[in-house]
Amino acid sequence: MEKFYQKLIQYRWLNILTVVLITVLAISQLPKLKIDNSNEAFFATGDLTKKRLDHFKETFSNDDFVFILVDVENAFDQKMLYRLAEFADRLEYETPHLLNLTWIGNAEWIEGVPGGIVIEELIPDFNLDQQVLKNLQEKITGDSLYRDRLVSGDARSVGILMEFVNYPEIGTDPRKEIPPVIMKLVEEFSDLKTHVAGAPIMDYVMDTKTAIEAPRWMFVALLGMAIVLAFTTRSLIGVVVPATTVVLSVIWIMGVVAVIGYRLNLFVILVPTLMLCVGIGDTMHVVAELKQNMIQGMKRRVALLHTLNLVSKPILLTTVTTMIGFLAFTIVDLVPLRELGIQAAIGVGIAFILTYLFAVPVLSFGKYKIAVKTKKQKDIFDRLLQGCAESVAKNKLTYGIACALATLIALIGVTKLEIETNAIKDLPKENELRRASEYIDENMGGSMSIEFVIDTGIENGIKNQDLLQSVDRLQSFLDDHPLVTQTNSILDPIKQMNRAVHENDQAYYTLPSSTNQVAEYLLLYESGGGAQLEKFVSFTYDQMRVQALTKIIALAETRALKKDVDAFISKEFGEDVTVYATGAIPTFERIASLVKTGQGQSFFLAFIAVAIIMMLTLRSAKLGLLAMVPNVLPVVFALGAMGWFGAPLNIVGLVLAPMIIGVAVDDTMHFFSRYRRHFDDLGNYDLAHKETMRTVGRPLLFTTMVLVVGFGGFAISDFAGPRNFSWASGIAFSSAILADFLLVPVLLAWLKPMGAPRQKI
Repeated sequence: MEKFYQKLIQYRWLNILTVVLITVLAISQLPKLKIDNSNEAFFATGDLTKKRLDHFKETFSNDDFVFILVDVENAFDQKMLYRLAEFADRLEYETPHLLNLTWIGNAEWIEGVPGGIVIEELIPDFNLDQQVLKNLQEKITGDSLYRDRLVSGDARSVGILMEFVNYPEIGTDPRKEIPPVIMKLVEEFSDLKTHVAGAPIMDYVMDTKTAIEAPRWMFVALLGMAIVLAFTTRSLIGVVVPATTVVLSVIWIMGVVAVIGYRLNLFVILVPTLMLCVGIGDTMHVVAELKQNMIQGMKRRVALLHTLNLVSKPILLTTVTTMIGFLAFTIVDLVPLRELGIQAAIGVGIAFILTYLFAVPVLSFGKYKIAVKTKKQKDIFDRLLQGCAESVAKNKLTYGIACALATLIALIGVTKLEIETNAIKDLPKENELRRASEYIDENMGGSMSIEFVIDTGIENGIKNQDLLQSVDRLQSFLDDHPLVTQTNSILDPIKQMNRAVHENDQAYYTLPSSTNQVAEYLLLYESGGGAQLEKFVSFTYDQMRVQALTKIIALAETRALKKDVDAFISKEFGEDVTVYATGAIPTFERIASLVKTGQGQSFFLAFIAVAIIMMLTLRSAKLGLLAMVPNVLPVVFALGAMGWFGAPLNIVGLVLAPMIIGVAVDDTMHFFSRYRRHFDDLGNYDLAHKETMRTVGRPLLFTTMVLVVGFGGFAISDFAGPRNFSWASGIAFSSAILADFLLVPVLLAWLKPMGAPRQKI
């Protein structure tokens, strides 16, 4: 390999020029990057949750909605009605992809009149005197179909419900088009106190925030890393070369992402900062080892060649193991996480290539030598590492017991860990969207929904009166459930029709008594211009939907609701009828399930793959398995800390365990490779540890410091997920280096996997 290294140095200008040209090409592709944080983007095509959601949209149109709550003095004041009508009209005509807009001014009202039934708008004319409006107020707020749905009981809040068509699959992402129009009109009607929530708004906020935060994460990470590099390497080249190498790797991988056509999301947006933190390790080991060789009196090029001969194999192996750690994500049934695994693995490979194609040629410039360091010139890091080795040699039992107790405490914390995938709960409490959603939840309706589809499998099946009675009981069950705020279905206008036929007697606000009457009412409703039929019933009358609105509910509440509803459905509906839930809440629950299984699957795969590589590299099954201890413990400590501090494991946290193994193994590989080399030379475990700490301890300590500070860039996020990811990864990498320095030497000395010592100190 030495000839290869010599060629790298000989053709250094050509290598640097090649890097420049590829970088320019990558930069030219960056404008093609797009962001997509929609729920549907998480699922593979064959996923049952996605299939059901797609089928729902094909049958009943989009499940997305935006709800606008307007605080008013009196909703039935004539001037206020006109102002609200102006606002609603502008929303209706200017918002793209809108299917329906409903508010008290245009909501459907069914009433019996002499000679028949009329289906008209709830308030057909605003030019009414105040007494008539007051009578309307009593009628509307007294009807449970409208009270606390479109208007509060005290008439001081008005709701505007916006529903959307199925979004086109080509062109601009509709979720990017809808919110700006709505928010622009909200600003234009600033005299109205509005609160806006809904899935399109949430997606827009997520996309906008991630686009803003990603560069900040990178900047903070890069700045922190530069400060650590300056403090630890005490040289300009020790800062510039590693930092430039990882920045170039970020540009290259983002260029690759743009060319492939992957969309950025909250997962993939982590990649640039991940690459800054993970990719810097290779170059740092080269820089640190080069400096140590030059301190010993070697000329620069000789020192560089000696460095490459010493560190290239561990660097290659750590690159492979880190790539495996990220590729473990490809077995998870979450599309963005699969894409993250592929892109991060490519990025790690790119960082490795740039270490040799860019960092090595740059480091070859210059002929001067660094002055040889004497024993008296040992700095704080040398003294710290030497003191660590001496302390471990004298206190093995103490360190062993301390690590065992710490691991036990961490394992207890892991049992307390909870999973949460509700994106709203990932936002800070002061966030405008979260406050609006919670305000709507408290004052009217709900900001989230769950859709129940009743599929009879036969044409006109939903006209069966017995079936509708079962659906009515389901709707009543949902209305009474503490987690549900309100429900809607075709049963509501059917009951209105029955009431209207019986001279508007409220006692007849029930389902008709026969299947024939159901069919007649549906035909009369459709011919009379009823607007709810297509919304709640399939074209062939074989399926219907029941919409249940809820407050912002956590995953545990979602699962409790699902358990209760499933139990009710199994008792109420026969085997010939299929009833299933879809929409936003089941989507969150499915993501949570995939997070739980995916964390375990990806961790297991990463563990097995890395363990095999460690065994082959160290030429010992026993030593390879022992080397996995400092790679597994950081996962336990990180997840345990999250459990103790009550930080939920969300979709971002799914990255944590496999990533920790993939990254922590870098230090372990360097530590064990150097330890084995020194043991073979010295024949003593304590001496081998002391010499390992002297030679490779500094770069391992420095890379850990850079990792902790680099991942600290996520701490400035407005999202709870990245913030938790930041400090949990800091705990993981800190515990990884402590395990390498304090626990591994104890285990090696006790278990003697490399044989009995040949000499004593």
